[in-house]
Amino acid sequence: MKKILNIILFQAVISLISGILLSKMSFIGKIGISVAYKEYTLLKTWWKAALVVFVIQLLIIGILYITKRYYAYKNFVIVSLIVFIVGLLGLFYTYIDFTTTSHKYMNSKFHSGGYVFWGGWFITCFYFFFANVKPKPSVIKEDLNDEVQNKPL
Repeated sequence: MKKILNIILFQAVISLISGILLSKMSFIGKIGISVAYKEYTLLKTWWKAALVVFVIQLLIIGILYITKRYYAYKNFVIVSLIVFIVGLLGLFYTYIDFTTTSHKYMNSKFHSGGYVFWGGWFITCFYFFFANVKPKPSVIKEDLNDEVQNKPL
């Protein structure tokens, strides 16, 4: 459990940095969010952006932890690779979005906040791939059968 707390605290710091950077958008970006894209107003406040990033990171941590602890190693590797590939696609889409659309005018700090988010995503993937999480002890069916058969009546 101590190892999981380490990654959660690390992701809290990464989320804080990302939230602060995402809130440092350009003046044009703030006007665009206030006028046209009202669904992104939470990015104007650093703590709201950090909270959203942290909740997403906690979901990734939860998925990978549960998969590694309660499922077979083969299933964990599949889920871990899927999460990693989704992260790569998200990073690629973010790069394309920041270089070809009107988001290129936001600010380099805003862009850095997006990239820090994806960096935290990949760190979580690598952490669980190399971390030693104790699997849940499984009950072997043969042991139960032996106990039932050897029990005196």
